[in-house]
Amino acid sequence: MTWSVRRCRSIIDCILTNKELSPLINDTKVFRGYDVTTDHYLLITKIRLPQKWYTFTKISLRQEEIFRVHLLEDPSIKLIYQRRLEQNLMHSPSILNIDAEWQTLKNTLQQAANEALGKRKKRRHKRRLILWNEDIKNLTENKKKAYIGYLTTRSEADRLEYKWLVTIVKRVTRRIKR
Repeated sequence: MTWSVRRCRSIIDCILTNKELSPLINDTKVFRGYDVTTDHYLLITKIRLPQKWYTFTKISLRQEEIFRVHLLEDPSIKLIYQRRLEQNLMHSPSILNIDAEWQTLKNTLQQAANEALGKRKKRRHKRRLILWNEDIKNLTENKKKAYIGYLTTRSEADRLEYKWLVTIVKRVTRRIKR
């Protein structure tokens, strides 16, 4: 908080933290240029969070199903889809609520596409070596952990460890490719 009254300026820079966060504060700055229609100035603090506070989300391995739209290029299948859509639209009830109307239209389109085109599973390609093995997997996991460790501490020792692991992974992958 920065405060000024009658030619006297009192600058009180306070960031309130608990005992766990106080050693993690790196820097605190007052930015005087920002006018926010008050007598206070903008105060920004940089905090270094430990690695245990980072959260990682796992990507679900569930494969999505998508319609085989490329089959619409065939005139006979296109005609079948149009007829199914017309039949489904004739039998769908008309509702005054716009959200319910949209949901009905969406379900009708999906039902017609499923009947005429069918679905297929969407393939997810993973970037891996053809000769992927447990050794490379362990090395890359160690490299990722070292990189996260470097990002949290920003120390030179962690950076050198990460660079060393990068060279080892490259060396092993080159050896396996040969």
